Amino acid sequence: MDAFQDWLVSTPINGLVLNYAWSWPTLESLHFLALCTLMGSLLIMDLRLIGFNRMIPLQAVHSLMPVAIVSFAINLITGFGFLFGDPHTYFANWAFWAKMILIVLAGLNFLLYFTQVEPKIIRLGPNESTPPLAKMVGVCSLVFWFGVLSFGRLLPYLGTGGG
Repeated sequence: MDAFQDWLVSTPINGLVLNYAWSWPTLESLHFLALCTLMGSLLIMDLRLIGFNRMIPLQAVHSLMPVAIVSFAINLITGFGFLFGDPHTYFANWAFWAKMILIVLAGLNFLLYFTQVEPKIIRLGPNESTPPLAKMVGVCSLVFWFGVLSFGRLLPYLGTGGG
């Protein structure tokens, strides 16, 4: 693992992230704005899956999916920037690994939504209840993504090895 971290530090991406005063703050700003957009989109979609605001058609809520996917992509790219910029700090932090596990779980949850839930609910109209699996996927999504948000925000304070 040390060799991989050393390789990350030796890449031009590391230099781009660390050698310009504007790089890290730009990554932070983009990461934060995309996270806000992602969480807002997911909150609306997941709450509708769970059963709130049933007057809103699921197709209308589903139209937020591209916004959520683009926001996640921006977070993924900026997150890789952080990782290339300071891999030794991130790899040694248990909060980082907890965040990564939750992102993987959120991704698997999305695959479950995409393959099993979406085909069944896309034709539901206003005021129609979603099936139990859709509700479970919505709850899991909120738990996973709020966990990602929490561990990400607490990275500087958790798992750093300090007192």
